[in-house]
Amino acid sequence: MPLSHFEAERFRYYILAAQRLGSRQLHEYTKPLGLTPAQSEVLLILNQWQPITLKELGSLLVCETGSPSRLIERLVKDRLVDKVADPKDGRYVLLQLTETGTQKVQAIRQIEEQVHDDLSKLFSDEELSLVNNTLEKMLSCFSVAEALIHRKFMKPRGEGAPHSLSNIPSELP
Repeated sequence: MPLSHFEAERFRYYILAAQRLGSRQLHEYTKPLGLTPAQSEVLLILNQWQPITLKELGSLLVCETGSPSRLIERLVKDRLVDKVADPKDGRYVLLQLTETGTQKVQAIRQIEEQVHDDLSKLFSDEELSLVNNTLEKMLSCFSVAEALIHRKFMKPRGEGAPHSLSNIPSELP
């Protein structure tokens, strides 16, 4: 049975509203740390994957597409991230956390725990799993899935799974 126009529009607005609400809440949580949610994501990725190149970092980010160079420049300026010469090839630099950056990660982890606690008051694990499976089905059609797969949030696409939707751009604004 085809999806009704009303249900499709309702779904789209629910996603938009949830994303905006989540962004505002995360911004309020990270503001006292002097960080944006995107900067927090960079620090968490570096904590797990460092040292990595700018290109590798970009492939792991969900918060932003393209090159994260502006994010990194700000984090370097704030002395949270260091750029070091790649020992294998001096033409390249690797990114790694400073001691201050590592301390910020600990504070970000506490924020994540608060977010998890907030979600656990609203949803059971089963309910979250159902929503996650639905979102995974949708997101697997877009290039953002690669970052989610690489970070082990999403299962790799199986054979026969859709890789794109023919009439939807590969990235949405």
